[in-house]
Amino acid sequence: MPANSRGQTEWLSRRMALKSGLVGGAGALAGCIGGDSGNGNESGNGNDDPGAGAGDPVEERVDERFTMALHRGTYGMNNATWNPYDPSGTMANFDPPGLIYDPVLVHYQSHDTFQGVIANNWEKEDQSILIELSDEWEWHNGDPLTVNDWKTDLDIRFAISDITSPDSDASSYIADYEAVDDYTMRFDLHDDYTLESVLVNELSDAPLMIKEDVGDPSFGEWRDDLQDAVSDEDTQVVSDFQEWSPELDEVVGNGPFELTEVTDTTFVTEVYDNHPNADNIYFTEYAIEHHEDQVLALSEESVDGISLNLPESPDVMQQLPDHYEINRDFDHLWSVLFNFGNYDMEGSPAEDPTNQPVTSDRRVRHAIAYALDREQIWASVPEEYELYELPPTFLNQTAVDEGLIDIDGFDNYDQNQEQAEELMQEAGFELDDGAWYDEEGEQAELVLLAQSSTSVQVDALDSVRHQLDEFGFDVTLDAVDEATYGEGRFNGDHDIIFDNHPVFSIMGLTWTTGIWGWFLQLNHADYPDRNWKIPAEIGNPDASDTMELNVMDEIEQLHLTGDNEHLQRLTWWYNQVLPMYGCVIAGDYGAINANEWHVDAPDELLDNRVAEFNLVKIPDAELIPRQE
Repeated sequence: MPANSRGQTEWLSRRMALKSGLVGGAGALAGCIGGDSGNGNESGNGNDDPGAGAGDPVEERVDERFTMALHRGTYGMNNATWNPYDPSGTMANFDPPGLIYDPVLVHYQSHDTFQGVIANNWEKEDQSILIELSDEWEWHNGDPLTVNDWKTDLDIRFAISDITSPDSDASSYIADYEAVDDYTMRFDLHDDYTLESVLVNELSDAPLMIKEDVGDPSFGEWRDDLQDAVSDEDTQVVSDFQEWSPELDEVVGNGPFELTEVTDTTFVTEVYDNHPNADNIYFTEYAIEHHEDQVLALSEESVDGISLNLPESPDVMQQLPDHYEINRDFDHLWSVLFNFGNYDMEGSPAEDPTNQPVTSDRRVRHAIAYALDREQIWASVPEEYELYELPPTFLNQTAVDEGLIDIDGFDNYDQNQEQAEELMQEAGFELDDGAWYDEEGEQAELVLLAQSSTSVQVDALDSVRHQLDEFGFDVTLDAVDEATYGEGRFNGDHDIIFDNHPVFSIMGLTWTTGIWGWFLQLNHADYPDRNWKIPAEIGNPDASDTMELNVMDEIEQLHLTGDNEHLQRLTWWYNQVLPMYGCVIAGDYGAINANEWHVDAPDELLDNRVAEFNLVKIPDAELIPRQE
């Protein structure tokens, strides 16, 4: 299934109409942009496959190398740690080791579905979860992969937690675990959480990297030392372990490709013939190379693919070879984020706050949203950004299209000057000669904070500054360096910032210790402890009755019950409290050269992260070189 056009012609035309001040939108600019989508996916031959017209896929394995650009420039190739517990060099499934190690199962976040990799089966029994592994997997030295290696990993994790955080649970979900047999693991839960919640937050995506006997001392020996450490030396054992790593020649993987060479710029692997998916791999080598400019490397065909960093500007997109899109749903929403000013809450990052934000008043936040035209914000930012047209929620279009949440009646905050003025008056402000004044006769001020090197922030907030200045605020835009921006937003030296968060996974937005901990620091809002009053009737902002909602309690109930009622309530809270006002979407997808490679896979795989690895791990996916 080749990736389709993303419809850039339509949204670029609308943007140009806005920037030009033309009436009639896209129709007024007919003919300004050609029929190509601008992303290189249209081959001009009338076929949906961007590789149509190129050579046919080979029918048997050939001596060919597939090369991806390293997506994270900070990852050190030849000096990388091979200890996943080293805090200075944490590895993730999207780093090069994600190629040589397999996960138990994959969570396709934007579709909220699961794909077994090493796991054959997963099920819930009472307050436990059973995971059954396939007996077909082996390590690259021929040893069978069993749950004993997985248990070694868990033993290390729980032992470190017992030493460093004795008063906290090692896992929010898993209370205990046991190896039932060589290929079955049982996880006992703290509470009756849903299977999906535990899989998403604990058991999916992370590759199995720890082999009990790898290293000198081995991971198994480190586990024993951590479990047996006495109190006067236990923290030193943790420190010693975290500073240790197996040597490169000791590394043993379990994925479809095994490591053969690592240089300061390249990670080279070759197909492992005993991997269960090896028969579906039609090339011999898979390499990952460091390039300063990944998009340029793809444009010059120095690499066959990149995992992220698209779209670029239309002129850059035109230079790319015909390509398949991968990781298509890895979108981030850039929003106007309001400062609530709760600096005395537990966990506040503010050290010496002096700003008392006018945006702490919900009516002012609503008024600002009604005063803004987000199409004008969109028209002001670089052309690769798309307009976010949903009501303020943390939803993506997939969630709405699939009916996960009913947003009928949600406030879209379309520009409405009269409504904005009424809300400001309700908040105690008076309009005099085009300016808003508080009860003390001081003009209402807004401080907008941006990072000067991030064009989307500066451009968007410049539009916000202009619009809100016209509305009657005294607005200051501070565009500062990265360090000052980081300190300023944590200290609350602003009323508004323009920042982003992911919208590729609804469940991802319910990580209580991740996403909402981050929002707390940006919004200075007391999400853990505050009870918020919102209209009791979902979809009716004018309802006279109210209900109270605690964000973290709703998230906990969602994870316990799996009931979308809690998602409905959370999205309604978001829409009415308005911690953020979403404006533009930043796509961050990757591409594979369609002239040289054939790609075919389910949409779930192509839409989600590490498709570049999953294409060689999942049996119903194809990454095949083309015949010359």
